[in-house]
Amino acid sequence: ELPPVAGVLTLGEGNPVSHVQLLARNFGIPNVKVDPADAARLEALDGEPILLAVGSDGRVVITRAVGAPVADAQAMNTPSLTVPPPDLATREPLPLTTVHKGLSGRIIGPKAANLGELNRLFPGQVAPAIAIPFGVFAAHVGEGRDAPLARLAAAYQSRRAGRLSEAEFDAVMVEVRNAISATRLQPQFDAQLTHMMAAEFGAPSSYGVFVRSDTNVEDLPGFTGAGLNETLPNIVDPKAQRDGISRVWGSMLSPRAIAWRANLLTNPELTYASVLLMKSVASDKSGVMITADLMRGGPGLTVSTAWGVGGAVAGEAAEAIVLYDDGTERLLSEAKAPYRRHLVNSGGVEWLPARDGAVLTQTDKAALRQLAVDVDERYPPIIGPDGRPQPWDIEFGFVRGELTLFQIRPLVERGAQRADRLLDDLLGTQAAPPEGFRLEAPPIRALGVTQ
Repeated sequence: ELPPVAGVLTLGEGNPVSHVQLLARNFGIPNVKVDPADAARLEALDGEPILLAVGSDGRVVITRAVGAPVADAQAMNTPSLTVPPPDLATREPLPLTTVHKGLSGRIIGPKAANLGELNRLFPGQVAPAIAIPFGVFAAHVGEGRDAPLARLAAAYQSRRAGRLSEAEFDAVMVEVRNAISATRLQPQFDAQLTHMMAAEFGAPSSYGVFVRSDTNVEDLPGFTGAGLNETLPNIVDPKAQRDGISRVWGSMLSPRAIAWRANLLTNPELTYASVLLMKSVASDKSGVMITADLMRGGPGLTVSTAWGVGGAVAGEAAEAIVLYDDGTERLLSEAKAPYRRHLVNSGGVEWLPARDGAVLTQTDKAALRQLAVDVDERYPPIIGPDGRPQPWDIEFGFVRGELTLFQIRPLVERGAQRADRLLDDLLGTQAAPPEGFRLEAPPIRALGVTQ
């Protein structure tokens, strides 16, 4: 539930691939674990304008600051991305077997499109799923002058023209979100969806689904909306599954999601929601793998795993390791969470005691190493703004030792090169600090876990 911020200082270790960490990387927000010994030193800066800079090599500077870098940092979150309008013609659910990356951001969201591609390249390792396109969302809440989407667009236009105050705009957003969340599925679409769910998942009430949010601004160049919208876990009741679709549609208009998108998007009113219905998988252990060494930079696999379902993404103290090509590994943190998420047969999740000891076995690690090799061979690289291939962000689970895949997306990072140059200036490896900038007090300098 983190609102837009300029930087993060935390005493909690969390894990390096949770949603809050990925959000910080995506927006170029310095994100630092502070040693308790330094916490008292930070109190002296309470209420002061500061510069917080984090280097890609783990260097951290926190200091009182006046001058150019502060203004420069504020400019990083100036809206700069324009959302292309989606194609709203497709108005029926799509089984995963018909979904591919060419539909991403155009017909459906990138979660579903990437999952369809993953299913094609890794058959038998991806959970069954159904994608609900943007056109279905528009057909339910976007048609008519008084429809929620029309009211949304009018509110943005009035806000930009100065005819709505911030409080009035927020009130309209609440009304629109509530209207979307309360929308009932149209009978024809409901019948189509019921038939497809029976074909893809099984008899009603015999399975659960994760109702996952998926928007046309989920994975734009330079922007990943990881964790911004709502996902409903393991919904079993058929009526609750359908009500969950509208609820997830409405979640794209939470105050937090609106605020984050406003920092980067020039036309956030063109945000459209799709939904990915994914059959629940009772993972024994699960987590996230980034195909890079996030802590030191360079080649490697950063893996965070926890017992149970949905491990690592919510920020719990998961087992975090880096696996290297030569077969060696580095332990970043042990799994310290005392509980694990478990799927309930009647729906939802419950917390049960977690096991002690290491989460991943050597066999599990070998499977993840091979997965990284296979992804590198089967996927064309996504080139980032620095001209280099971007790492992959992969969500996975193990069920009785078998690897299951839930998501793949490129890892988007902003601001690292600028921060490195600034730190070189501040710490003396170049001749002079940036023009117009001065340190007003000796900086707190630390090496440690960053971002």
